[in-house]
Amino acid sequence: MKYKLVLFDVDGTLFDFETAEREAFEKTFNQFGIENDLQRLHKEYEIINSAIWRDFELKRITSEELRIERFRRFFAKENIQLDPLIFSPVYLKRLSEGTHLLPGAKEIISFLNGKCELALATNGLADVQNPRFAGSELAKYFQHIFISEEIGHPKPNPEFFQHIFQKLSYKESAIIIGDSLSSDIKGGNDFGIDTCWFNPNKYNNDTGIVPKFEINDLSELKEIII
Repeated sequence: MKYKLVLFDVDGTLFDFETAEREAFEKTFNQFGIENDLQRLHKEYEIINSAIWRDFELKRITSEELRIERFRRFFAKENIQLDPLIFSPVYLKRLSEGTHLLPGAKEIISFLNGKCELALATNGLADVQNPRFAGSELAKYFQHIFISEEIGHPKPNPEFFQHIFQKLSYKESAIIIGDSLSSDIKGGNDFGIDTCWFNPNKYNNDTGIVPKFEINDLSELKEIII
């Protein structure tokens, strides 16, 4: 075995967050009586939400602030007369129900099961990620789940990884796999563990953040990890 511990990012790596998020967005707005123009509204929301999560990675905003602030900004921009304090918990409940997996996710996790320790390492909200994971087909395969909100520090900050390796003594034989260069790969690189960028859309990497490995299909992990 090349690696004793494999850290997997969740959204965009194993879980189909785009589908779960879009469904939660549409269902929540329908519940609040808004059914028109949802495709356009969702695109505008994604822009604001991405910026908010980037601020979270940089520790410019807390997870508690993030929950409300993204909808406050979005509602203000679109002149939507809804209360973010009421809307956000309903949306998060819907999002916590989204357990869609990406192609090949169950297959690769099943293959790795018993060959190494598996852990989730996510920059998510605990009341979303815990129920999503518990309700998914992958729950039985993982020994550990690390959520930034519970740790108190998001990826790529070193404190996130320090928390993990205070509990698990595998730093010299660990790898993190994720779709985010700025979060997963930068965090792993900075902390001194091996990194694998999951890049199914074959994006060009002009960030200066260089992973040790790059894959386009999760099945490629078999040759890297074993």
